[in-house]
Amino acid sequence: MSGALIFKLFILSFAIVNSLVLAIKGSVGRIRNYFLGCSLFCYSLYFLVFILWYEMGFILDYPHLMRTGSPIGFLAAPFFYFFVRNNVNGWTGFQKWDWVHFLPALLHILDLMPFFLQPEAVKLELAQQILSKPYQLDVVANGFIHPNLVNGVRLSLMLGYFIWSCLILTRSGSMKTDFLKKSWVRNWLMLAMVLIGGINLGYFIFRVSFFVGYASGGDGGEIQVYASYLIIACAGVLSLYIHSNPEWVFEKEEDKIGGQVQREPISKSVLAEYSTPIIENELDPETFQEMLDERVRDRIISLFEEREIFREKGLLVADFAKKVGISVRELPLYFRHYFDSDFKTMVNDYRVCLARKKIEEGYLDDFTLEALGDHCGFSSRTTFFNAFKKKYEKSPSDYWKAFQENGS
Repeated sequence: MSGALIFKLFILSFAIVNSLVLAIKGSVGRIRNYFLGCSLFCYSLYFLVFILWYEMGFILDYPHLMRTGSPIGFLAAPFFYFFVRNNVNGWTGFQKWDWVHFLPALLHILDLMPFFLQPEAVKLELAQQILSKPYQLDVVANGFIHPNLVNGVRLSLMLGYFIWSCLILTRSGSMKTDFLKKSWVRNWLMLAMVLIGGINLGYFIFRVSFFVGYASGGDGGEIQVYASYLIIACAGVLSLYIHSNPEWVFEKEEDKIGGQVQREPISKSVLAEYSTPIIENELDPETFQEMLDERVRDRIISLFEEREIFREKGLLVADFAKKVGISVRELPLYFRHYFDSDFKTMVNDYRVCLARKKIEEGYLDDFTLEALGDHCGFSSRTTFFNAFKKKYEKSPSDYWKAFQENGS
């Protein structure tokens, strides 16, 4: 067994173990990673099966398992899309129509049924033929549909889901700040995006070289080998990062907002609208100053600015106070002193400011006003309209129309 083969087996096995860690522990962090774990598991298993069966020859011992790993290749991209979509929108688990995304895998299983029903002796003969040229597997052992069409659809779906995920991040603003700064390395969502993108790129090169070789009658095996190393390298880095920086991968909410958070001035943020401190009249100023803890103020800022907690529907003062780490009785003092506001007003103002921002970014070109209110945390259309009109003296629909007419 060559060193290169051992390296591939180790990295992909390592990636499978870590994908299970992500899937199991994925619900505890600030970023939900269980769908990312499922995606990494499918990617890693798909390539590991190829290496074990066709590069190491295990398929000669188990010919009846030939092509059983192929449908897995249709599952990795949807799971990654679920990972991005849920984290951007604050959702958990599967949504109503998510089963549609698994239809290509099911159809591929049905497509391969004629091959699966072949006698073991026939499969063994094919396996011996394939071992000389493993990358010709799909051509030799195919189903109803031509393998080039199957792989073309698989490749298109993989790239389509990845581009879709990028668009979701772009529209949410997640890719607009700190991406090129050193601090972006700590952004687990961005790192996962880059490394999964590397896996997709490797698979794209792998398949395109196969198509070119198949059409020209040549052999793109060397290019496919380099592409496989890109895939394995990205899976390996992703797995290594999980262990080297677990505090960023499985970052808990209390870790994010606790302690002495160091922040840069937020001169352009919504917070600027509430930044004027006032003197608390209910207490002696000196006594009141002794009671205040700037770390609590920083936690409040972090919850609103980074965690976007105002987007949670039915957010209660008691729950917010618990996240900040103070009593419900103390919370109003901080809001009045540091933000010249109260909890309910500040939550609604953040929501309508986000709604205005989304309107100006073109959110309503693709979604309804109800969807916008829901995205910003409002529990009903009426509440959304009233809060928006109170702040901007226009309903969301009127603001949208005016913005379209004026272009600003």
